[in-house]
Amino acid sequence: MMTAPAKRFSTATSVLLDVLRLACAIMIASVHLTQPYFSIGWPNLTDYGKPALVMLFLLSGLVIRYVTVMRRGTAKDFWVDRISRIYSVVVPALGFTIVASYLAMRINPAYYLPHWGANTSHPLLRTAANLVFMAQSWNLTMAPFSNEPFWTLSYEVFYYAFYAAGLYLAGTRRIFWLVIIALMAGQHILLLLPLWLIGCLAHDIYQRARDPQISFRKLNLFFLTAGVAGAVLVPATFQFTIYLKGFVTRFFWAHHHAPINLHWAYVYYEEGIPVVFLLLWAMVLFDRLKVAEKAAWVKWVRLLSEATFPLYLLHFPLFVLLAAAFPAQCEHVWFRFGMLAIAITIAALLARPTVEFKNYLRDLLRKYPARPRLVPVPGLETADPA
Repeated sequence: MMTAPAKRFSTATSVLLDVLRLACAIMIASVHLTQPYFSIGWPNLTDYGKPALVMLFLLSGLVIRYVTVMRRGTAKDFWVDRISRIYSVVVPALGFTIVASYLAMRINPAYYLPHWGANTSHPLLRTAANLVFMAQSWNLTMAPFSNEPFWTLSYEVFYYAFYAAGLYLAGTRRIFWLVIIALMAGQHILLLLPLWLIGCLAHDIYQRARDPQISFRKLNLFFLTAGVAGAVLVPATFQFTIYLKGFVTRFFWAHHHAPINLHWAYVYYEEGIPVVFLLLWAMVLFDRLKVAEKAAWVKWVRLLSEATFPLYLLHFPLFVLLAAAFPAQCEHVWFRFGMLAIAITIAALLARPTVEFKNYLRDLLRKYPARPRLVPVPGLETADPA
């Protein structure tokens, strides 16, 4: 990690990250809409949304790194910010998911039960596991009813824990807690941890690339070369890993154990390596643009970007409810676009309330014991993709 002092994101770069966040959430909701659950006659484009999901993982690591470099604070400060940010949307999203799933099941059980009926077992345990983000640990896949995209939250919160342990602890305490967190997370969450850490590393590379003595031509050459090298090395590394996994399975792993599936994780790295260098290139490019911090359109972009998290967590159960209520309409293109428009509109309307709820939770958590409120860095809060 970097040792040189970092500079705040420029207004243009901060706006770029806000736009990317919201665009990724819209892309993910759009490709989910093409799934056979909701669309008749359209090809399933879900796999084309993976770059957007990878971008959100990278942005999360990048911004968390930026926040703690610019304003390290204490471990309590870190967790107060993370808890208030996560639960300000998770709590209402889970509440909406429960209501929407129940209504969809009652309105059209023939539609709901074959697809999400298995996700209705042990409802209290399922809800609790997702509230404490243990729903994806090891081989668990406890989706909260019809909200399938919720799985990424368990991954992300564990990555916060890994990062906090590495940053705020030292010596044997750091090693102890990193091992404990790893044992709680399990292999699937650990497989994508390096991808999130690449986002942290991207921040440090970006800060070094902002050196005015480095020409933009050299930066272009570096990003192009690194991106091509990554595109070549990632598949080669994956093939070696597959060979190594086969060796371990053959000689050290009992045959009745299911081998770890590496291919699903490999796809995220295959997408993530080119994406991270494209992101770095865009950030350095925008860093050189002059944008007025107090411009009205900048404030609107930052407010709308707060719709990212609500849109990501609410769109799928909303789609399920609408498709259950109006199954015959799913064959009409206008209805599908209407579903997407409704999801985006609801998320936009929730942008300001979720920010206010976040601030309320943050102030509530900071009262015990009372601490002076930290001065926010301009562009920091709205750039948080979590």
